[in-house]
Amino acid sequence: MPSMRLFHFDIPTWGNFGDKALFPVVRDAFRVLGGTAEADGTPNFTFASSAALRREVDEAAVARINATADAVVIGGGGLFLQDTNPNRLSGWQWKISPEALAALDVPLIVYALGDNRFPGQPDFDELMRTHVGQVLDQSVFFGLRNTGSMTTMSALLGEQDRIIFQPCPTTILDHLYAPLAGSRPDPRQKTVAIQMLVHARQIAAGYDAETIHEATVRAARILVSTGWTVVSTPFHPDDAEVSHRLITEVPEVEEVRLYGHDVDFFSGLELFTSVPYVLGGRGHAQMIPFGVGAIPVSVDLHAKLRYFAADIGHPELVVPVEPEGLRGGEPGGAVDPAEAAGSDDPTRPADSAGSRTHAAHSAGSRAHTAAALAERMVAALEDAYASGPELQADLADSRARFAAITAENLAAIHDSLSPGPSQSHRSPLRTAEDIRAEAFHVAAIAESDEVAALQTRALKRADRDLDQARREHARALEEAQIRFQEKLRTVEGERDEALAEVEHQHGRIAAFDTRIAQLRAEVTQSSRALDAVRDRTAGEEARVLVTKLRHGIRWRIRRLKRRR
Repeated sequence: MPSMRLFHFDIPTWGNFGDKALFPVVRDAFRVLGGTAEADGTPNFTFASSAALRREVDEAAVARINATADAVVIGGGGLFLQDTNPNRLSGWQWKISPEALAALDVPLIVYALGDNRFPGQPDFDELMRTHVGQVLDQSVFFGLRNTGSMTTMSALLGEQDRIIFQPCPTTILDHLYAPLAGSRPDPRQKTVAIQMLVHARQIAAGYDAETIHEATVRAARILVSTGWTVVSTPFHPDDAEVSHRLITEVPEVEEVRLYGHDVDFFSGLELFTSVPYVLGGRGHAQMIPFGVGAIPVSVDLHAKLRYFAADIGHPELVVPVEPEGLRGGEPGGAVDPAEAAGSDDPTRPADSAGSRTHAAHSAGSRAHTAAALAERMVAALEDAYASGPELQADLADSRARFAAITAENLAAIHDSLSPGPSQSHRSPLRTAEDIRAEAFHVAAIAESDEVAALQTRALKRADRDLDQARREHARALEEAQIRFQEKLRTVEGERDEALAEVEHQHGRIAAFDTRIAQLRAEVTQSSRALDAVRDRTAGEEARVLVTKLRHGIRWRIRRLKRRR
């Protein structure tokens, strides 16, 4: 019987080691646990091609899938999230319209997906509900990676019977790869790998990143001082900041970077075969080490970490962060850490609405709460170490159970795609040669993705710079307009004052003109009066002179008469 040809929608990535390792491991789970036909050893499943699920699935892609594949595999990963790859075609990370989805003639295999909502995020909207419901209707298998996601998605879709538990294949790595089989790390060694990041989404929900990161550094310092070997293993570029703090503030800590196109996906898996304990806050930073025998201690930063710890039968391996890791929280606060750690609600607020609005911790308070949380992290690791061999053996049983579930699910998928009685036998584990072939494929895609990502980031930076320049130009123009308006108002005010002064002066001038006219009239009248006065005075003077002349003549005549 020929192999079932599968088309895989995955996430080719270089920047997130968890996703880089996840998708080749999904394919290898089908190849190994999907089995072979008894007659000739032909594998039941082969992968014909793949595509990035975050890119829009267009008509050409649908036609190619219909022509070359017998079924479509979506996943795994925490694809049920609305603010990563946001789009209004589906409402979740797989970017395919309802029309393109309906045009797929081959059935769907939803494989090891998870509800990836962060604390405090809203419920999924109607678009996503109807789209995922359509995916469910077109699926021969709808498997979710933890029972917590099964609960929340069953409530969303109003469907329970068709949603199946399918553990993430990264949790069964030693059941897939020959080099990892029997390579379990020694639980008697005090070696721990640390990955830590409080995401912006968690900060928005009330988690205190500074306190949790400080607690991580303090825990590393305490562990080193008590004989532990501490390795920092950043899974993502965002983890680099905390990793830098670890190796800078605790010099004994060594960093092993796992992100980047130059990091082989399988070398990261092999790393954890020599690290018996891990402390982290990412899903795959816990599941991948667990898959090779490490004991995962998780910091309670996301519901999926609680879900995973519950599914492996050890909820005590989750370190609650409340109240120490929350803004406004105080040691001994109102939030019950045990109650918080046991919650199955992925949107559970990290703290009450009231305490989230409190002012940030003072430096002294933050140091105190960070110390308390650090002691809790160290205590969880010491407790795991105290029962290390027994705990590791119990977790190995959980991996065996997960592998059996995976094999049963793949057999059911094969039977759904190929009706009729069939027998299947497990394929041999993937060999070093098989791994190199898949690693080459992943590395080539990852390098291409990194170049594309860098170009996209450069374009985004250019767009941001352009937007910033535009904003600065608009702000400068607005400020110039404001200054112009202010100056214009000042000038207009001065103009109005000057016009008012001119009007006032015009009034004064008119008054002066009137007064001058009055004075001129008075002067004219006075001149006339003076002329009249002058005329009267001249006549009187003439009369006086005549009188004097007469008197003088008479006096002279009298004198002359006397002389005779």
